[in-house]
Amino acid sequence: ENRARALASASRMYEEEVAGGAIRGIVRGKVAQLMLIQIQQLKADLLQAMDTIDVLVDANRLNVQLIAGIPALLIVIYGTRAALLFWSNIRMKNFRLPHDVHSEMSDYLKKIEECLVLSNYQLDAKCEERPTISSKECLRPKEMGELLLLLHSYLNLLDYMSPPFPSKQCNSIHQSVQNLLLQGQMS
Repeated sequence: ENRARALASASRMYEEEVAGGAIRGIVRGKVAQLMLIQIQQLKADLLQAMDTIDVLVDANRLNVQLIAGIPALLIVIYGTRAALLFWSNIRMKNFRLPHDVHSEMSDYLKKIEECLVLSNYQLDAKCEERPTISSKECLRPKEMGELLLLLHSYLNLLDYMSPPFPSKQCNSIHQSVQNLLLQGQMS
């Protein structure tokens, strides 16, 4: 408070000296002295402002680090996904997107279902014609070959695109196919 009053008084004295004649004030040395006081005042105000800015920067350091960290985290997540996609495509030796692979796998499953439904329909038709045919009759070799080829193609896609698919689900699907084939109904 004392300092502020003294600085205000020095500013008024400087203005009076300049208004009374700048050359005369320079010769007497008062203008130079008052200019040095004002420069010192500006320096003190500047240092105080810089200290305030340093305090603000230190207080917001965590916020700045978080703002810088979030994009880095997103880059790591999406970069990892892209690397896994690239690696799985290299393993397949065919560059396809997971969406395309999923649709191809769905097509294989539909064809497998169609093969089983049609073979069951043909067996039902034979049973109606000749009632002596047992209901445990197996698939014909052509149908069995087609079914195994479709299953093999499906499992190949599942194995080679395994990074996008959790390994627990892949193992469960493999076990289900093995159980289907080993039950004796398909072999």
